[in-house]
Amino acid sequence: MHAEIGINWVLDQEIPKGGYVRILAESLLWEERLGKTRIRTTECLTTCMEPHKGWTIASRSWIFLRKRWLDREQELITVIQEETKRTKEKEEAGYRSPAWSLLRALQKINRAKRLEGETVMSAPSSGFFQSAGRGDLKFWGEDDGPTLVVWESLPESEQEQ
Repeated sequence: MHAEIGINWVLDQEIPKGGYVRILAESLLWEERLGKTRIRTTECLTTCMEPHKGWTIASRSWIFLRKRWLDREQELITVIQEETKRTKEKEEAGYRSPAWSLLRALQKINRAKRLEGETVMSAPSSGFFQSAGRGDLKFWGEDDGPTLVVWESLPESEQEQ
């Protein structure tokens, strides 16, 4: 079967019962326009092609976040750009995000429903937290319930709050 992305094969469609395997000779490219912004996804990475505003993140994060920021994609694109700069600055200062397995273990111990900290792209997008955010920026979900705080990922102003 010849598969064309967006026509007879959509990246977010359900996998048929029994599974589906297709081996391709080359990487598939998924390109879309959100307003004037061009977004490209290939080889597990999504890239914003805007001059001076570009970024690249894991495609699983883009797909997860886009579904939670419906009708606010332009805002999400800007937030990701700002969060990418923030990530670079934190990493240059020596910060490393905790492994998801550690966050999962802490979440289970504390029965946390919400994650406070990290960035919109690095917060676990597997859905094991019902909500996530940092300070006034809500990544997804509601702001209630027991919260796991990744203290080192917060700027000093947010640590004071």
